[in-house]
Amino acid sequence: MPTKLLQKRPCPKVRSTLHIKNRNVRCWYFGFPGLSAFDGEWSTALARALRSKSRKHWLLLCLSSTGMFVGFIAATLLMRFYYSNGGSRRWLCGWVQTAGWPVCALAMLIVYFKASSSSSDSPGHHHLLAPFSFKLVAAFASIGCLIALDNFLYSWGMSYLPASTAGLLTSSQLAFNSLFALFLLRKSIGPYVWNSIVLVSSSAVLLGLHSSSDELPGVSREQTGHGYVMTITAAGLYGLILSLTELVFAKVLGRKSTLLVLQMQTSTALVATIVSTVGMAINNDFEAIHVEAAVFKAGSLAYFVTLLCSTLAWQAAFLGTMGVIFLSSSLLAGVILTVVIPVGAVFAYIFFHDAFGGLKVMALLLSCWGFVSYVYGGYVESSAAPPAIPDNKEEHEEYVSSV
Repeated sequence: MPTKLLQKRPCPKVRSTLHIKNRNVRCWYFGFPGLSAFDGEWSTALARALRSKSRKHWLLLCLSSTGMFVGFIAATLLMRFYYSNGGSRRWLCGWVQTAGWPVCALAMLIVYFKASSSSSDSPGHHHLLAPFSFKLVAAFASIGCLIALDNFLYSWGMSYLPASTAGLLTSSQLAFNSLFALFLLRKSIGPYVWNSIVLVSSSAVLLGLHSSSDELPGVSREQTGHGYVMTITAAGLYGLILSLTELVFAKVLGRKSTLLVLQMQTSTALVATIVSTVGMAINNDFEAIHVEAAVFKAGSLAYFVTLLCSTLAWQAAFLGTMGVIFLSSSLLAGVILTVVIPVGAVFAYIFFHDAFGGLKVMALLLSCWGFVSYVYGGYVESSAAPPAIPDNKEEHEEYVSSV
Protein backbone atom coordinates (compact mmCIF):
# COMPACT_ATOMS: atom_id res chain seq x y z
CA MET A 1 0.00 0.00 0.00
CA PRO A 2 1.49 3.38 -0.93
CA THR A 3 2.36 5.74 1.89
CA LYS A 4 0.15 8.80 2.22
CA LEU A 5 0.12 11.73 4.51
CA LEU A 6 -2.97 13.25 6.03
CA GLN A 7 -4.83 15.26 3.40
CA LYS A 8 -6.69 18.56 3.75
CA ARG A 9 -10.31 17.59 4.25
CA PRO A 10 -13.31 19.37 5.77
CA CYS A 11 -14.45 16.20 7.53
CA PRO A 12 -13.37 16.21 11.20
CA LYS A 13 -12.86 12.44 11.29
CA VAL A 14 -10.86 11.00 8.40
CA ARG A 15 -9.54 7.49 7.88
CA SER A 16 -5.97 7.79 6.65
CA THR A 17 -2.50 6.31 6.60
CA LEU A 18 0.44 8.21 8.12
CA HIS A 19 4.11 7.52 7.46
CA ILE A 20 6.10 7.52 10.69
CA LYS A 21 9.67 6.27 10.88
CA ASN A 22 9.47 4.42 7.55
CA ARG A 23 6.36 2.43 8.35
CA ASN A 24 2.65 2.83 7.71
CA VAL A 25 0.34 3.41 10.67
CA ARG A 26 -3.42 3.55 10.17
CA CYS A 27 -5.08 6.16 12.33
CA TRP A 28 -8.12 8.29 12.98
CA TYR A 29 -7.59 12.04 12.81
CA PHE A 30 -9.74 14.01 15.23
CA GLY A 31 -9.06 17.56 14.12
CA PHE A 32 -6.20 18.56 16.42
CA PRO A 33 -2.84 19.69 14.98
CA GLY A 34 -0.48 16.74 14.97
CA LEU A 35 -2.90 14.58 16.98
CA SER A 36 -3.70 11.12 15.61
CA ALA A 37 -5.14 8.25 17.61
CA PHE A 38 -2.87 5.44 16.45
CA ASP A 39 -3.86 1.81 16.82
CA GLY A 40 -1.88 0.82 19.90
CA GLU A 41 0.17 4.05 19.90
CA TRP A 42 -1.73 6.44 22.14
CA SER A 43 1.53 7.70 23.67
CA THR A 44 2.62 8.93 20.24
CA ALA A 45 -0.76 10.63 19.79
CA LEU A 46 -0.43 12.36 23.14
CA ALA A 47 3.12 13.43 22.34
CA ARG A 48 1.97 15.03 19.10
CA ALA A 49 -0.85 16.82 20.91
CA LEU A 50 1.58 18.22 23.46
CA ARG A 51 3.93 19.30 20.67
CA SER A 52 1.19 21.53 19.26
CA LYS A 53 2.51 24.13 21.73
CA SER A 54 5.92 24.71 23.26
CA ARG A 55 6.93 23.12 26.55
CA LYS A 56 7.06 26.56 28.13
CA HIS A 57 3.44 27.15 27.13
CA TRP A 58 2.20 23.93 28.75
CA LEU A 59 4.34 24.49 31.85
CA LEU A 60 2.98 28.00 32.34
CA LEU A 61 -0.57 26.81 31.71
CA CYS A 62 -0.17 24.02 34.29
CA LEU A 63 1.28 26.45 36.83
CA SER A 64 -1.53 28.95 36.21
CA SER A 65 -4.19 26.23 36.54
CA THR A 66 -2.58 24.99 39.76
CA GLY A 67 -2.53 28.53 41.13
CA MET A 68 -6.23 28.86 40.42
CA PHE A 69 -7.05 25.46 41.88
CA VAL A 70 -5.10 25.77 45.12
CA GLY A 71 -5.60 29.51 45.55
CA PHE A 72 -9.39 29.57 45.26
CA ILE A 73 -9.89 26.57 47.55
CA ALA A 74 -7.53 27.89 50.22
CA ALA A 75 -8.87 31.45 50.02
CA THR A 76 -12.51 30.34 50.30
CA LEU A 77 -11.81 28.12 53.31
CA LEU A 78 -9.78 30.87 55.02
CA MET A 79 -12.60 33.37 54.49
CA ARG A 80 -15.10 30.91 55.98
CA PHE A 81 -12.67 30.42 58.92
CA TYR A 82 -12.52 34.19 59.42
CA TYR A 83 -16.29 34.56 59.59
CA SER A 84 -16.87 31.45 61.71
CA ASN A 85 -14.46 32.75 64.35
CA GLY A 86 -16.12 36.10 64.83
CA GLY A 87 -14.86 38.17 61.88
CA SER A 88 -17.39 40.53 60.32
CA ARG A 89 -15.55 43.20 58.26
CA ARG A 90 -16.63 42.72 54.64
CA TRP A 91 -14.56 45.53 53.16
CA LEU A 92 -11.53 44.07 54.93
CA CYS A 93 -12.20 40.68 53.35
CA GLY A 94 -12.50 42.36 49.97
CA TRP A 95 -9.30 44.31 50.61
CA VAL A 96 -7.15 41.24 51.37
CA GLN A 97 -8.17 39.69 48.04
CA THR A 98 -6.07 42.25 46.16
CA ALA A 99 -3.74 43.69 48.81
CA GLY A 100 -0.99 41.27 47.77
CA TRP A 101 -0.33 43.20 44.55
CA PRO A 102 3.19 44.29 45.73
CA VAL A 103 4.25 40.62 45.44
CA CYS A 104 3.24 40.60 41.78
CA ALA A 105 4.84 44.01 41.25
CA LEU A 106 8.14 42.81 42.70
CA ALA A 107 8.06 39.66 40.57
CA MET A 108 7.26 41.75 37.50
CA LEU A 109 10.21 44.09 38.08
CA ILE A 110 12.63 41.24 38.69
CA VAL A 111 11.57 39.37 35.56
CA TYR A 112 11.52 42.58 33.51
CA PHE A 113 15.04 43.71 34.39
CA LYS A 114 16.38 40.19 33.99
CA ALA A 115 14.75 39.83 30.57
CA SER A 116 15.87 43.33 29.54
CA SER A 117 19.51 42.68 30.46
CA SER A 118 19.57 39.31 28.70
CA SER A 119 17.98 40.71 25.53
CA SER A 120 19.53 44.18 25.46
CA ASP A 121 20.77 43.59 21.93
CA SER A 122 17.29 42.71 20.69
CA PRO A 123 15.39 45.58 19.07
CA GLY A 124 12.12 44.54 20.76
CA HIS A 125 13.30 44.29 24.34
CA HIS A 126 11.66 47.60 25.26
CA HIS A 127 8.23 46.11 24.53
CA LEU A 128 8.29 43.43 27.21
CA LEU A 129 5.71 45.57 29.05
CA ALA A 130 2.92 47.51 27.40
CA PRO A 131 3.21 51.33 27.51
CA PHE A 132 0.58 52.98 29.69
CA SER A 133 -1.61 54.63 27.08
CA PHE A 134 -4.90 56.31 27.97
CA LYS A 135 -6.83 53.31 26.64
CA LEU A 136 -4.79 50.87 28.73
CA VAL A 137 -5.07 52.95 31.91
CA ALA A 138 -8.82 53.24 31.40
CA ALA A 139 -9.08 49.48 30.93
CA PHE A 140 -7.04 48.76 34.07
CA ALA A 141 -9.06 51.28 36.11
CA SER A 142 -12.41 49.92 34.93
CA ILE A 143 -11.53 46.27 35.58
CA GLY A 144 -9.94 47.17 38.92
CA CYS A 145 -13.11 48.93 40.10
CA LEU A 146 -15.22 45.96 39.01
CA ILE A 147 -12.88 43.60 40.88
CA ALA A 148 -13.22 45.68 44.07
CA LEU A 149 -17.02 45.59 43.80
CA ASP A 150 -17.00 41.87 43.04
CA ASN A 151 -14.76 41.15 46.04
CA PHE A 152 -17.06 43.11 48.34
CA LEU A 153 -20.19 41.34 47.07
CA TYR A 154 -18.54 37.92 47.41
CA SER A 155 -17.37 38.75 50.96
CA TRP A 156 -20.89 39.87 51.82
CA GLY A 157 -22.37 36.65 50.50
CA MET A 158 -19.78 34.49 52.28
CA SER A 159 -20.62 36.13 55.61
CA TYR A 160 -24.11 34.60 55.45
CA LEU A 161 -23.54 31.26 53.69
CA PRO A 162 -21.67 28.00 54.28
CA ALA A 163 -18.53 27.65 52.16
CA SER A 164 -19.95 24.70 50.20
CA THR A 165 -23.14 26.59 49.30
CA ALA A 166 -21.22 29.71 48.27
CA GLY A 167 -18.99 27.57 46.07
CA LEU A 168 -21.93 25.91 44.33
CA LEU A 169 -23.55 29.29 43.70
CA THR A 170 -20.27 30.61 42.33
CA SER A 171 -20.42 27.91 39.65
CA SER A 172 -23.02 30.07 37.91
CA GLN A 173 -20.12 32.26 36.74
CA LEU A 174 -19.61 29.72 33.93
CA ALA A 175 -23.05 30.58 32.53
CA PHE A 176 -22.45 34.32 32.85
CA ASN A 177 -18.98 33.99 31.36
CA SER A 178 -20.35 32.15 28.33
CA LEU A 179 -23.00 34.81 27.74
CA PHE A 180 -20.53 37.68 28.07
CA ALA A 181 -18.12 35.86 25.74
CA LEU A 182 -20.96 35.66 23.22
CA PHE A 183 -21.66 39.39 23.27
CA LEU A 184 -18.22 40.88 24.02
CA LEU A 185 -15.88 38.42 22.31
CA ARG A 186 -18.26 37.28 19.56
CA LYS A 187 -17.75 33.62 20.48
CA SER A 188 -20.40 31.22 19.31
CA ILE A 189 -22.36 29.12 21.81
CA GLY A 190 -23.25 25.61 20.72
CA PRO A 191 -26.03 23.38 22.06
CA TYR A 192 -23.74 21.66 24.58
CA VAL A 193 -22.70 25.00 26.05
CA TRP A 194 -26.34 26.11 26.25
CA ASN A 195 -27.10 22.84 28.02
CA SER A 196 -24.27 23.60 30.44
CA ILE A 197 -25.67 27.08 31.11
CA VAL A 198 -29.13 25.65 31.88
CA LEU A 199 -27.75 22.94 34.19
CA VAL A 200 -25.46 25.25 36.17
CA SER A 201 -28.22 27.86 36.47
CA SER A 202 -30.67 25.17 37.61
CA SER A 203 -28.32 24.13 40.39
CA ALA A 204 -28.19 27.71 41.68
CA VAL A 205 -31.99 28.04 41.50
CA LEU A 206 -32.41 24.71 43.30
CA LEU A 207 -30.25 25.91 46.17
CA GLY A 208 -32.05 29.26 46.28
CA LEU A 209 -35.51 27.71 46.52
CA HIS A 210 -34.44 25.70 49.58
CA SER A 211 -32.26 28.28 51.29
CA SER A 212 -34.12 27.89 54.59
CA SER A 213 -32.50 24.48 55.13
CA ASP A 214 -28.98 25.88 54.74
CA GLU A 215 -28.79 28.58 57.41
CA LEU A 216 -25.72 29.17 59.56
CA PRO A 217 -26.09 29.52 63.34
CA GLY A 218 -27.03 33.09 64.20
CA VAL A 219 -27.97 33.95 60.61
CA SER A 220 -31.61 34.72 59.87
CA ARG A 221 -33.52 33.48 56.84
CA GLU A 222 -33.56 37.00 55.39
CA GLN A 223 -29.79 37.30 55.74
CA THR A 224 -29.36 33.90 54.07
CA GLY A 225 -31.45 35.16 51.16
CA HIS A 226 -29.22 38.23 50.94
CA GLY A 227 -26.22 35.91 50.86
CA TYR A 228 -27.66 34.02 47.89
CA VAL A 229 -28.36 37.24 45.97
CA MET A 230 -24.92 38.73 46.68
CA THR A 231 -23.04 35.54 45.79
CA ILE A 232 -24.88 35.04 42.48
CA THR A 233 -24.40 38.73 41.65
CA ALA A 234 -20.70 38.38 42.40
CA ALA A 235 -20.54 35.30 40.16
CA GLY A 236 -22.15 37.21 37.30
CA LEU A 237 -19.81 40.14 37.78
CA TYR A 238 -16.82 37.81 37.84
CA GLY A 239 -17.96 36.27 34.56
CA LEU A 240 -17.96 39.79 33.10
CA ILE A 241 -14.48 40.46 34.51
CA LEU A 242 -13.10 37.29 32.89
CA SER A 243 -14.47 38.25 29.48
CA LEU A 244 -13.26 41.85 29.79
CA THR A 245 -9.80 40.62 30.77
CA GLU A 246 -9.59 38.46 27.65
CA LEU A 247 -10.83 41.41 25.59
CA VAL A 248 -8.04 43.62 26.96
CA PHE A 249 -5.43 40.97 26.15
CA ALA A 250 -6.83 40.62 22.63
CA LYS A 251 -7.41 44.29 21.76
CA VAL A 252 -5.07 46.36 23.92
CA LEU A 253 -2.22 44.42 25.56
CA GLY A 254 -1.64 41.66 23.04
CA ARG A 255 0.15 38.40 23.86
CA LYS A 256 3.78 39.27 23.15
CA SER A 257 5.21 38.44 26.57
CA THR A 258 4.14 36.60 29.71
CA LEU A 259 5.20 39.71 31.62
CA LEU A 260 1.92 41.22 30.47
CA VAL A 261 0.13 38.83 32.83
CA LEU A 262 2.01 40.31 35.80
CA GLN A 263 1.40 43.82 34.48
CA MET A 264 -2.33 43.16 34.17
CA GLN A 265 -2.62 41.55 37.61
CA THR A 266 -0.52 44.22 39.35
CA SER A 267 -2.34 47.17 37.77
CA THR A 268 -5.90 45.92 38.26
CA ALA A 269 -5.18 44.70 41.81
CA LEU A 270 -3.66 48.10 42.69
CA VAL A 271 -6.81 49.90 41.53
CA ALA A 272 -9.04 47.41 43.36
CA THR A 273 -6.99 47.82 46.55
CA ILE A 274 -7.34 51.61 46.39
CA VAL A 275 -11.12 51.33 46.01
CA SER A 276 -11.33 48.79 48.86
CA THR A 277 -9.13 51.01 51.05
CA VAL A 278 -11.58 53.88 50.56
CA GLY A 279 -14.42 51.53 51.49
CA MET A 280 -12.56 50.42 54.62
CA ALA A 281 -11.92 54.02 55.65
CA ILE A 282 -15.59 54.96 55.23
CA ASN A 283 -16.67 51.87 57.19
CA ASN A 284 -14.06 52.48 59.94
CA ASP A 285 -12.51 49.06 59.36
CA PHE A 286 -8.97 50.21 60.17
CA GLU A 287 -9.98 51.20 63.70
CA ALA A 288 -11.90 47.95 64.16
CA ILE A 289 -9.07 45.59 63.17
CA HIS A 290 -7.35 45.49 66.56
CA VAL A 291 -10.67 45.24 68.41
CA GLU A 292 -11.75 42.36 66.16
CA ALA A 293 -8.39 40.62 66.59
CA ALA A 294 -8.74 40.77 70.39
CA VAL A 295 -12.09 38.98 70.37
CA PHE A 296 -11.24 36.53 67.57
CA LYS A 297 -12.13 33.05 68.83
CA ALA A 298 -8.94 31.44 67.51
CA GLY A 299 -6.72 34.17 68.99
CA SER A 300 -5.22 37.43 67.75
CA LEU A 301 -2.21 35.70 66.19
CA ALA A 302 -4.47 33.37 64.21
CA TYR A 303 -6.44 36.45 63.13
CA PHE A 304 -3.48 38.15 61.46
CA VAL A 305 -2.12 34.87 60.08
CA THR A 306 -5.52 34.22 58.49
CA LEU A 307 -5.50 37.63 56.81
CA LEU A 308 -1.92 37.18 55.59
CA CYS A 309 -2.51 33.68 54.20
CA SER A 310 -5.76 34.85 52.59
CA THR A 311 -3.87 37.64 50.83
CA LEU A 312 -1.31 35.22 49.41
CA ALA A 313 -3.95 32.65 48.44
CA TRP A 314 -6.07 35.22 46.58
CA GLN A 315 -3.01 36.51 44.72
CA ALA A 316 -2.16 32.98 43.60
CA ALA A 317 -5.76 32.45 42.47
CA PHE A 318 -6.08 35.72 40.54
CA LEU A 319 -2.61 35.54 39.02
CA GLY A 320 -3.35 31.99 37.90
CA THR A 321 -6.61 33.21 36.37
CA MET A 322 -4.80 35.94 34.43
CA GLY A 323 -2.28 33.36 33.22
CA VAL A 324 -4.97 30.97 31.98
CA ILE A 325 -6.76 33.77 30.14
CA PHE A 326 -3.49 34.96 28.59
CA LEU A 327 -2.41 31.47 27.51
CA SER A 328 -5.85 30.20 26.51
CA SER A 329 -9.19 31.95 27.09
CA SER A 330 -11.56 33.27 29.73
CA LEU A 331 -13.85 30.30 29.07
CA LEU A 332 -11.12 27.85 30.11
CA ALA A 333 -10.60 29.89 33.28
CA GLY A 334 -14.32 29.57 33.99
CA VAL A 335 -14.18 25.83 33.40
CA ILE A 336 -11.25 25.40 35.80
CA LEU A 337 -13.07 27.42 38.44
CA THR A 338 -16.07 25.12 37.99
CA VAL A 339 -13.81 22.10 38.57
CA VAL A 340 -12.65 23.66 41.85
CA ILE A 341 -16.21 23.74 43.21
CA PRO A 342 -16.79 20.05 44.08
CA VAL A 343 -13.33 19.80 45.64
CA GLY A 344 -13.94 22.94 47.70
CA ALA A 345 -17.32 21.62 48.80
CA VAL A 346 -15.72 18.43 50.07
CA PHE A 347 -13.08 20.38 52.03
CA ALA A 348 -15.81 22.62 53.49
CA TYR A 349 -17.68 19.51 54.63
CA ILE A 350 -14.51 18.11 56.22
CA PHE A 351 -13.26 21.24 58.01
CA PHE A 352 -16.48 23.13 58.81
CA HIS A 353 -19.00 20.26 58.83
CA ASP A 354 -21.26 22.04 56.36
CA ALA A 355 -24.63 20.40 55.85
CA PHE A 356 -24.50 18.29 52.72
CA GLY A 357 -27.99 16.93 52.24
CA GLY A 358 -29.73 15.54 49.20
CA LEU A 359 -30.53 18.93 47.63
CA LYS A 360 -26.92 20.07 47.81
CA VAL A 361 -25.73 16.77 46.37
CA MET A 362 -28.22 17.17 43.51
CA ALA A 363 -27.02 20.74 42.89
CA LEU A 364 -23.43 19.48 42.88
CA LEU A 365 -24.30 16.77 40.34
CA LEU A 366 -26.04 19.33 38.13
CA SER A 367 -22.94 21.55 38.26
CA CYS A 368 -20.68 18.62 37.39
CA TRP A 369 -23.03 17.59 34.57
CA GLY A 370 -22.93 21.13 33.25
CA PHE A 371 -19.14 21.10 33.38
CA VAL A 372 -18.93 17.81 31.46
CA SER A 373 -21.38 19.13 28.87
CA TYR A 374 -19.31 22.28 28.48
CA VAL A 375 -16.04 20.38 27.99
CA TYR A 376 -17.61 17.95 25.53
CA GLY A 377 -19.13 20.83 23.60
CA GLY A 378 -15.68 22.40 23.30
CA TYR A 379 -14.31 19.09 22.01
CA VAL A 380 -17.07 18.78 19.40
CA GLU A 381 -16.55 22.34 18.19
CA SER A 382 -12.78 21.95 17.89
CA SER A 383 -13.23 18.64 16.07
CA ALA A 384 -15.65 20.19 13.60
CA ALA A 385 -13.02 22.56 12.22
CA PRO A 386 -9.74 20.68 11.71
CA PRO A 387 -6.73 22.75 10.63
CA ALA A 388 -5.30 22.38 7.15
CA ILE A 389 -2.36 19.97 7.03
CA PRO A 390 0.36 20.08 4.36
CA ASP A 391 0.33 17.42 1.67
CA ASN A 392 3.99 16.42 1.46
CA LYS A 393 6.16 14.80 4.06
CA GLU A 394 8.65 17.63 4.53
CA GLU A 395 5.99 20.30 5.01
CA HIS A 396 4.00 18.02 7.33
CA GLU A 397 6.97 17.34 9.59
CA GLU A 398 7.80 21.04 9.68
CA TYR A 399 4.15 21.82 10.50
CA VAL A 400 4.00 19.35 13.40
CA SER A 401 7.23 20.64 14.92
CA SER A 402 6.33 24.30 14.64
CA VAL A 403 2.64 24.71 15.50
